[in-house]
This record gives sequence, structure tokens and C-alpha cells, in this order.
Amino acid sequence: MSASTLWAVMPVKPFAHAKQRLAPMLDADERAALACAMFDDVLRVLVSSPCLAGVLVVTDDVRAAAIARNVGAGVLCDPPEAGLVTAVRHAARSLAAARCPGMLVVPADLPLIEPADIELIGREHRASPSVTLVAASSDGGTNALACSPPDAMPICFGRHSFRQHHSAALAIGLMPTVLTLPRFSLDIDRPADLLALLEHPSSTRTCSYLVSSGIARRLGVPWACAHAADRPHAWLDEPIPGETGGALSKAITSL
Repeated sequence: MSASTLWAVMPVKPFAHAKQRLAPMLDADERAALACAMFDDVLRVLVSSPCLAGVLVVTDDVRAAAIARNVGAGVLCDPPEAGLVTAVRHAARSLAAARCPGMLVVPADLPLIEPADIELIGREHRASPSVTLVAASSDGGTNALACSPPDAMPICFGRHSFRQHHSAALAIGLMPTVLTLPRFSLDIDRPADLLALLEHPSSTRTCSYLVSSGIARRLGVPWACAHAADRPHAWLDEPIPGETGGALSKAITSL
């Protein structure tokens, strides 16, 4: 099936409240900046994937909404503190009401994904009605969910949601396509995830932030000591496609 029938949906928690489980390693400002950097990495991949019909960011964070609009993504306002499941269900209902053929839910904490991963999901996703799942590497979660039509099945997410999504698809008579995508497997939720991300350098803004901020050095990452940037957060000055007025830099420096 062509991925051009799929709308990417990315739910985004307010940066100021994101990544609480990283508190043993990062302070509040660092967690907010990290969440914004990861959001930018994922957003860049989605808006640069021509195989998608569109990108929809679901958030009540004004900074995330501004960044999304600056690169041409749609923004769906979400009730404050509504939670991930409520946000995705809201998007599914909205896309179904607009008669969009399908959606691809992608979390905002997968900084390693690439357009090739999106293309592969689109190719493997079968004609409607259908469900495609990509599992997280730990906790039994779901790191990608393609669903046609968007409201074809109940949405859950969270711990053990992969099994729940698989069972929900079977319950409505659909055999889900299950994909193993290494770059989709690492979502950054816990200290161990952050260390796994830093085991190998990458060209992501997330990695750049972790190095230039001194976090990677502080965590004892050997290669980071030799590659520390001279200017903190230098990556913020790089424009993203369609961005004007340094919106991403303002988003983090205003925290």
C-alpha cells in the first residue's frame, strides 16, 4: 500500500512537563530542551517524507505548535494534560471525520528514525482496513501504529500496548502487520535509554544538544569529551525547512 494515504500523527506533551523519568540524570530545563530537540528530529523526518499525505501534531504546547506550523505541519489542539491516548484518539476522530484514509502514529521521542523507515511502513501497510505495528525495544510498548481507517480499532499506548493493539486488531478481524525497525525501537524515556542513545554518535539534533550542553560529558560518554561544541546549543541556530525568525531557538531559550 502507498504511504501517501497515511497522515502522520505526532502527540507532543508540553516540553516543561516532559521526560520526568529522566529526572535522576537531567534537571527540568535540560529535560525540556531534550524533549524539544527530539521533537525537532522526528518532525524533520516526517515533513521531509514525501510518501506521507500530511503531518499532524497534537499538542497544547504553544512552542511545539509554533515549530510545527513553521515547517508546514498541521496542529490539532489538545485539552491540557489530556494524555497520550486521549490525544491520539482525538486525532483519529478528526482524521476520520475529514475522510482521511489512514494515520501513522509516531511518538516524539524517537530521534534516530529516518525517512526510509517511514517509507518502509507505508509499503508494508496493507489496503484498508488494516493495522501495522512496530514494537518498542522495552516495556512492551508501541513505537509506531498505522491504522486504516484512522478509527478502525481502539487505541491504548503505554506499557504492554503492543500486545493490546495486536489483540484489538485480531478482535475486529484484522491480522496486523508487525515490523521490526531498529531505529524505531529506541524511545527515550529512562536513563538507560539515554545512555543507549549516547553509545554511538549520530547527526541528530538530539545528539548535538546532549554534547553541546555538556550532558554527554557529565554522563561519562568517552567520545563526547573530544567532540564538545564550543558554543552551547549551537544547533539551535541552524534553520529547519520553512522556519523563519529562529522559532526553534526562541522555543528553547525562553524556557
